[in-house]
Amino acid sequence: MDKVLIVDDDEQLLLIISEILGRYKEKFEVVPVKSGFDAIRSLQEQKYSVVVTDLVMPGINGMVLLSYVSKNFPNVPCIIMTGHGTPELKERLEKKYSYFIQKPFSVTDLGELILSTLGQEQHLLGTMNGVSITGFLKLVESENMTCICEIQAKDGRTGYMVFQRGALYNATYGKLSGKKAAVEMFKFDRVKIKFRNPPKKDFPRKITDSTAELLKIAGVA
Repeated sequence: MDKVLIVDDDEQLLLIISEILGRYKEKFEVVPVKSGFDAIRSLQEQKYSVVVTDLVMPGINGMVLLSYVSKNFPNVPCIIMTGHGTPELKERLEKKYSYFIQKPFSVTDLGELILSTLGQEQHLLGTMNGVSITGFLKLVESENMTCICEIQAKDGRTGYMVFQRGALYNATYGKLSGKKAAVEMFKFDRVKIKFRNPPKKDFPRKITDSTAELLKIAGVA
């Protein structure tokens, strides 16, 4: 079973999170620890599928822990929870790590985010490196693919595109979404793309323009 490491120096909050996440015990096991030091020791002793950590903690804080996980366990996604975040910090951290949740938050929302993260890791369809956006779009359309694609530029900028049966339905990049996000990502040169199965829910279509039209707008047609 997947193990999820939860790290927070607030013992009461840690207890509440652990109790409520207990409802997911058939999906994953929660291991709570109250310091960055305990987290590193636990990571050395057993395998984790997800790490959820607070940022502001005495001693080894969340940023140090995230760096440790990134260096030693690069395939383990991290969920960052903090009450001290700004939009700029959120964008920066999500580019480098995985997910960001602002305190106060619903523990149920955290549970669903953990499930989503585990599902994405389990349903990775494949990765393409150094491909052009136009070549990638031709592949998706010709194969009539339904998927979520993580698009990463060479400098680390990252966004997401959602395809249904080969058609571009939605896109997100930084604070942009829909058509504007897609146009900006179409300007990326030689990207790394991760293909994932979409969650089991219907995505509302936010983009009605064809990819050919969007490529013209981006100036790369």
